[in-house]
Amino acid sequence: MKPKGLNEEAETTRMLIRLCQISYLWLLLFIALVGCSTQKKLTSILDVPVAYVPGQGGSALHHFAPVIITPGEHAHNRIGDVVATRREEQKPHILINPDNPVFYTLEQEFRTETQIYRNLIYRFHFSRVPFSLIPFHLTSGKNVGLMVIVTLNALSQPVLITTVHTCGCYFAITATNYLPTSALPDNWTHEQSVFGEMLPGILHFPVTESHDARPVIYLRSDTHRVMDISVEYVHSLKEVYRVQTINFKPINRLKQLPLEDGTSTSFYHESGFHKGYVKEAFKPWEFFLMSWWALDWHIGVDKEYGPKEQTGTVFYTSLKPWAREDSDLWNFEQFLRYWGWRL
Repeated sequence: MKPKGLNEEAETTRMLIRLCQISYLWLLLFIALVGCSTQKKLTSILDVPVAYVPGQGGSALHHFAPVIITPGEHAHNRIGDVVATRREEQKPHILINPDNPVFYTLEQEFRTETQIYRNLIYRFHFSRVPFSLIPFHLTSGKNVGLMVIVTLNALSQPVLITTVHTCGCYFAITATNYLPTSALPDNWTHEQSVFGEMLPGILHFPVTESHDARPVIYLRSDTHRVMDISVEYVHSLKEVYRVQTINFKPINRLKQLPLEDGTSTSFYHESGFHKGYVKEAFKPWEFFLMSWWALDWHIGVDKEYGPKEQTGTVFYTSLKPWAREDSDLWNFEQFLRYWGWRL
């Protein structure tokens, strides 16, 4: 029989061990709860859509630049910088870096019978449209992009907002209150249907000029389809969305992407059958389902925006094979006439 003192000491030791075990379990539970709470908070922050707001600048490109609203929970929904890397001796690999959002910009003048207009062109890219059967993503592929074109009249007033994917797909032209009604297509209304998306037909800018009023483009998750366009004040957007500044680069930078070895490469194929098309931008579903009747093996593939004599491609916006030249977005005056606009 053990002495009483030893029994009491053993019991005390067992109690201390149990207390330590219970305290340890509570500590683990506390850490887990805090971790879950933190994760939930982080997730909720990421779930807030991102408003890509242009930085300050004195040029027209900065003054009229659109604000892009995208879901922010996945990297493929975030606008990025186009970069290139060379893996050992392999050919350059194209990446979209979502940590550095960029507008690739260009100014282009065009003349109609009445006056000279100026296009402010903003091109931006995402890493991909993810593969999905339900819902079905027809445009699944890599290095996808969009363009927003703000057309200014001779008084530097925005008269048109054009949105289009960089494959030439899903284009929409939206007039503003600065455009005379005589320039609208026949039977134009305040709403337009664009392949399942209902967009406004006319946007209203403030009557008094405001540097804070911008065209705002709302994009869908995953497919990056334009689901709404409006004119809003930037300061009001900052109260609702997670704001990120978007940088500007000239669009010709896409043809001079620096590599680690001091050389550079182009975002586009520069020769051969794929000349003018974005590298690694193959769209399998569009190829298998549409290329045979549209008579275009590159259908849906994102491409360079420029004159066909230089790019090797036509930036057509009509699926009719006989209307490719007339609907070429680069020849903007002809493009507008083809679609019924009378600027």
